[in-house]
Amino acid sequence: MSLPQATRVRMALMAAQYTQSDIARECGVAPNTVSAVVHGRSRSRQIETRIALVTGIDPAELWPQWYGPEAKAKRRRNRMSHAQIAEALRAFVG
Repeated sequence: MSLPQATRVRMALMAAQYTQSDIARECGVAPNTVSAVVHGRSRSRQIETRIALVTGIDPAELWPQWYGPEAKAKRRRNRMSHAQIAEALRAFVG
């Protein structure tokens, strides 16, 4: 059984001798903002990147829902091509 995401992130921070408060201070944000990112309730590339750097763990391992292969595939599926955007604009403008 795998550990919940927040537990994995907290354990990685502890192993690196960091706290969420340390990350908050370094990023210039409130500790509750870091907590929200750790628990996957909020996004902050700055916080996610800092945690990945201090722990030495790839963001895809810490937040697979944002950085993992399935998330990347979903983003690709949701992107509109330039032709689709141009067509939508033409339809909108008339």
